[in-house]
Amino acid sequence: MFRKFSIIIAGGLLALTAACSSSSSSTVASTAATGAAVAATSTPAACPTKNTQSFAKTRFVADLAIAGGAFKRYIYTPAKSGKFAKGANGRVLAFVKAAAAGALTVNRLEAAKTSAQANPTLCKLLAEPIAKFSAAVSGLVGKAKSGNLNASDVENTNGYLADLHNAASQGGAAFTDNTNTNA
Repeated sequence: MFRKFSIIIAGGLLALTAACSSSSSSTVASTAATGAAVAATSTPAACPTKNTQSFAKTRFVADLAIAGGAFKRYIYTPAKSGKFAKGANGRVLAFVKAAAAGALTVNRLEAAKTSAQANPTLCKLLAEPIAKFSAAVSGLVGKAKSGNLNASDVENTNGYLADLHNAASQGGAAFTDNTNTNA
């Protein structure tokens, strides 16, 4: 009975994730190209000369902390501990959580990108790192949905998060991934 209930919940979460994520997230290569196109549209010439949104830097930091935390807790940590390997205990649930966390991460990255584009300093420094990390996470969501997520893909995406941390620190908007385990 518990197994049937788990399958029903997992199916519902996958359907929700599919509805919330973009339809073009089937491969890392296609999303990386999309991310590069997004980065190209946020050139320093297109950046504002003054803040165009209240608390843009604060919103940016909050959104990135949530995105980074969801990635670290539900995608990176399970990948490092082998939860996505065939035959691993709790593999299906790990994939469901990874797909949902990936969709949340992409959503918060879009909000962070909007806030970054409203601040002149952040706009110049962070358009490309946000686009790369977002594209990589979108690719991971597609792989999680198909059950083909592996640790090396996750490790590469973690490198994009590290680049984003560095760029945000240069822009005066350093953040810590919110991996709150009390939630």
